[in-house]
Amino acid sequence: MSQRALRFPFAPLTVIALVGALFGASAPAGADDNPCTASRFEFKEVEKACKEGGRVAAKKMMNAVVKKAKEAGEQMNCKTCHNDVKDKFDLKANANADFKRWL
Repeated sequence: MSQRALRFPFAPLTVIALVGALFGASAPAGADDNPCTASRFEFKEVEKACKEGGRVAAKKMMNAVVKKAKEAGEQMNCKTCHNDVKDKFDLKANANADFKRWL
């Protein structure tokens, strides 16, 4: 081993850490980054998605339900079940029944 390597054994790790810091390396997005706002859940599947992946996972699940309904000929979109699709995602009266039908 060279004298230089003996004097700076952690130099490669330091370089990797600096590059990561400069280019914003971070952990993958999860539930903590964009959590669901609901405090109670009618469906265990939605609760699990919210706990594991936050709004991103919940939206993915909802989109799958919408896709399934559309494939069956239903006219469905986010506003079919939600009053608000930007902040609180408040549910309409028909939301749980429609969701259960296509889950």
